Amino acid sequence: MLASRSGLLVFMNLLFFGSVFFTALVLDFLLPPQLYTGPSGQFSGMFLSDNLILSVLNIFMFNLVVGSFVVVTLPGFVLFPLSAAFLVYRAFIWGALIFQSPSSVFLVTLPTLVLEGEGYVCAGVAGTLVGVSWIRPEWIYQAESESRTEHLKRGLGECGWLYVLVVVVLFIAAIVETATLALIG
Repeated sequence: MLASRSGLLVFMNLLFFGSVFFTALVLDFLLPPQLYTGPSGQFSGMFLSDNLILSVLNIFMFNLVVGSFVVVTLPGFVLFPLSAAFLVYRAFIWGALIFQSPSSVFLVTLPTLVLEGEGYVCAGVAGTLVGVSWIRPEWIYQAESESRTEHLKRGLGECGWLYVLVVVVLFIAAIVETATLALIG
């Protein structure tokens, strides 16, 4: 299934990670350098608790439900370009955060950024496929004799398989993020 959608997956990866890099680069030229005053701990306290398993589950559920499904996938169900648009919006936010971080913090958080970003990209592909499946099914499906409802069912099936991948990647990202926060926080 992923092999048949590899072009869309590559495009969304380039769009997301390219937007993160572009935003950080543009902000570096436009805004004065930020002075780093040390770790504030404002983010680590939001999800990190004494129980590391609970922290992993909190981070995972927030990233899965809010970060990927509500923000990235669900808008694509209604109008397929919205998944890509919200993916770029999220990339802009990440690029701005990376711009403000010192290199050492960026390097420590890079594994989390890559894993979580890939989860969001897969969520964006899922939302785009469902949206296209009922708006313009001929763009992704060859059988023209099927109804839009049948195409939508196929799109939702592909979305389900992609979300298995999203769940696995975001769970691994939550483990890595919790370990990173525990080590630096």
